[in-house]
Amino acid sequence: MFTGDCLSYGLKDAVTKQEIEDENADLAAVVLHSRKAALSFEAQVNSGTTNFLDLSAGAAITVSTISGGTVLASRTVERWALGHPKTASVSGYWYPDMTSTSPAQAGSAVSAFTPDQTGLSIPIPSSKVIYGTYGLTHAAGIVQGLTLTQILKITEDEPNPDGTIQGATSSGYQRTISLEVLATGTKPAVRSTLVITGAPATAGNFVITSADEKWAKAKGKMYEVEAVWIPAMGS
Repeated sequence: MFTGDCLSYGLKDAVTKQEIEDENADLAAVVLHSRKAALSFEAQVNSGTTNFLDLSAGAAITVSTISGGTVLASRTVERWALGHPKTASVSGYWYPDMTSTSPAQAGSAVSAFTPDQTGLSIPIPSSKVIYGTYGLTHAAGIVQGLTLTQILKITEDEPNPDGTIQGATSSGYQRTISLEVLATGTKPAVRSTLVITGAPATAGNFVITSADEKWAKAKGKMYEVEAVWIPAMGS
């Protein structure tokens, strides 16, 4: 997936609680079904030796601390911010009763250790972190923040008669970008193609959906840009 220093990890195991009332509107029974666990973890990327998830290939992932069932990723986030190391996070669900033998696996063709920061001398050693936004450039100004998100919708089957979730489908894959730029040039135009030099290949060919111009006391003018990519747009 990628290597990094774990910043947070969560696994919330839960069932759906269905309340059955009697003729007096009192509870006659409680039915507990559709068990699943919400999974989330975030790490500070510290190596370029492995690749980040590509959810366009599928949703299934392997988590070393989870045995049995199926884990499906629904969201990944890569975040670059001025003055901070790069972070990456993954969220999804563990279905303990789902026993598919060949679920569509997520790809791993995205380099998490981007951009190239060979010329940056302030982190020592520089091989252990991607620091700030050095290496990311945009024509509108100085890149101060970039968030690249992959989204995959997970639709669960109706629970089996025994109350277990046995299947789910993934669909609607898309990528979104949130870009923060200290303005030195012209605000990017809505519906134009967003070009960020130095970003990973998964940041290419996005179409800008909004471009905000902001001023604040004692701060320079900022552009905040949102963009989207779907597979039909091509690579």
